[in-house]
Amino acid sequence: MKKIVFIVFAIFLFACASDNKNENVVRELAKKDVIEKLQLPEGTKFVDQDIELSQTKENDASLEIIYLVKITVKSQDRDGNENIKTYFLNYKKIDEDGSDPSDYELISFE
Repeated sequence: MKKIVFIVFAIFLFACASDNKNENVVRELAKKDVIEKLQLPEGTKFVDQDIELSQTKENDASLEIIYLVKITVKSQDRDGNENIKTYFLNYKKIDEDGSDPSDYELISFE
């Protein structure tokens, strides 16, 4: 009985670790895409609190996973006024592994 509990627990930990790894890949991909699309300077940094990530399935019959990324970009104008803009990116997981940025496709950028 202890062996079965250990095996189930190990599988659960592995599943959680791979989900976390996929989320990190999507976060990094979103940062890169925002910098590219908005033509931000190359050294632009983002704080983890500025990036919210959630995932959903496209529909109940499909196994396709859609990642919704909400990213907040803070900047200052020449007068020192802070500008805050929020952008939404949708990524579709196109490969089962999900450990590489090429495993995701940018669906929309708003």
